[in-house]
Amino acid sequence: MRRHRFSTLVCVLAAVARALGQVRGVNLGGWLATEQWLAPSLYDNTTAADEWHLCNELGKESCLSTLQAHWSTFYTREDFVDIANAGLNTLRIPLGYWAVDLLDYEPYVAGQYPYLIQAIQWANELSLSVMIVLHGAPGSQNGYAGSGLIGPILFPSNSSNIDRSLNVLMNLTEEFSQDVYGDTVTSIELLNEPYLFTGLFTMSELQDFYTQGISTVHGVTETMNVSYHDAWYGPAFWDNYTTSQPSENLMVDMHNFYAFAPNLDLDEDQIIENICNTSQLLKQTPSIPQTVVGEWSLQSGVNTTVSSRASRIWLRLFFEAQIAAYTPTAAGQPVLGWIFWAWKTEYDIVTWSYRRGIAQGYIPADVRNSSLFVYPLLENGCVDSTFNYTPAQNVPNYVPPVYANSSTTTSTATGAGASKSGAMSLGRLGVVSWALISAAWSVALWAL
Repeated sequence: MRRHRFSTLVCVLAAVARALGQVRGVNLGGWLATEQWLAPSLYDNTTAADEWHLCNELGKESCLSTLQAHWSTFYTREDFVDIANAGLNTLRIPLGYWAVDLLDYEPYVAGQYPYLIQAIQWANELSLSVMIVLHGAPGSQNGYAGSGLIGPILFPSNSSNIDRSLNVLMNLTEEFSQDVYGDTVTSIELLNEPYLFTGLFTMSELQDFYTQGISTVHGVTETMNVSYHDAWYGPAFWDNYTTSQPSENLMVDMHNFYAFAPNLDLDEDQIIENICNTSQLLKQTPSIPQTVVGEWSLQSGVNTTVSSRASRIWLRLFFEAQIAAYTPTAAGQPVLGWIFWAWKTEYDIVTWSYRRGIAQGYIPADVRNSSLFVYPLLENGCVDSTFNYTPAQNVPNYVPPVYANSSTTTSTATGAGASKSGAMSLGRLGVVSWALISAAWSVALWAL
């Protein structure tokens, strides 16, 4: 195939981004809904592997003080400034239901909401858009640590779990659709990564919840975008459901990872081919609903050591191939853009930390700057992986900042939602069963 007429990727993508307002973002994972692998020091000296058991083991008073120290330091305004300076325009913020609707018997603690409000205010000041995602629902929608509680999937087992989740969605929409936030929150995601492959949670139940969630959000304001995860079925599966909805402003969230089985076994060439195929699917299938790739990373089965020049070449290719695939290149394409997981982790794992990628040169410092991209586009819109890219001989040394010792802390904010809250006190590819993913989860993450 002949190389694209333009010499670099962003010569094309930057112009399209300006015209289409594409999504370029990062997840603020591990902050307001904690995960052990993202912020392991929180779980030191405990046997807990999720936030439910962390608070259950520490007790409410100790858990609250521990998490308040985390919430006030893990992300600060300086992080938001760095994110904006990196050319990113969107933040995806995971939140557990317990930040809004907490029952006395549940060991969780509330207190996240003022930090969420502060985050929205910072984002507004810096012209960043925000997607808030219900990352953990009562009873757990997937049984994994990111939902707050490892175990059986009990979310659909009673109507109370549904009602409480809808209450959270209403609370978030009522709060962040207010004029004071300046339309910064552009999307509410109904439920993160629901898992339907155990028989405990059916597609019919999920779609019924999605329909109620859409009605709940748009009952407050029809201008708020509603996002819903594809449940690992891929965006094409959701065409009939989406077109059957009376509402507009709907978007499918697709998570595309190479960190978990069976994609964990792919080599470099197979991964690049798979990414290119995904690009064709997202850009050339008119029946696909509007879709954002809301989580992806640089973790794969390929061995990477950032001190190795070969590894840095691979990481750069892997990054540029994915943003080329997930970025619209013409008006009317279903794909809207991408949100990397995550901006950082506590120890800035090489393949999961966007800011480390910038610091060590395998992620461009500013994705708006066409001169910083190296891989040309082919005529089919995929990157030319045969291009001879030579990174710097030596990689800058990187020491993850110790956020616990930072003198800059988050000053909390107040708002209608904060008062309500106080009164109420991973990879993951569309066609893969989470049964396979769970087997690879701890190996893939803790082997980093």
